[in-house]
Amino acid sequence: MQIREGSLLIAHPAHARAHRANSVVLITESNNYSTLGLTLNALSSYDLGDLMAQHDIDWLGADRLYVGGNYNSTALVMLHSDEWYSSNTMNIDERFSISSDALMMEKLSMGNTPDWYQMFIGCEAWDADDLEHQLRCAKPKWLLLSKPSQALIELADEHLWQSAVEEYSQDVFSNYI
Repeated sequence: MQIREGSLLIAHPAHARAHRANSVVLITESNNYSTLGLTLNALSSYDLGDLMAQHDIDWLGADRLYVGGNYNSTALVMLHSDEWYSSNTMNIDERFSISSDALMMEKLSMGNTPDWYQMFIGCEAWDADDLEHQLRCAKPKWLLLSKPSQALIELADEHLWQSAVEEYSQDVFSNYI
């Protein structure tokens, strides 16, 4: 079981803590010291259009803003299709990248948008040993889906966790046959 960029952490149906129940986290960075990710299904109470207006940015995009996690909770991060880039863009895998910079917002406000994107505030962070323990302990907190489908990652609705559990189950089943 290897934690790598582009993998999904899915809250374990039986062992996830209450505040993590139904969470789905896309791993955006993983190395020997830490792992970072974005919670894909935690809709924020903030409206992105209102937030942009506070910074005098004319916003024409989607108003949904997600809470990526509690770490660096003031950072605005965009998960997007990999054909688009900004001055601070990092590839996650061959399908997705993340960006977080002022030029990103300027480009978006001018209508220069990726084919697909989702906006987040903050991210999740673990030290490498802690996440490994959460995956391998007797009652694991997470299921790890190494190669989630693009459709699953782009599914931004209340059924994401259930769909992720189903895709994980199909993946496990197909690997045993």
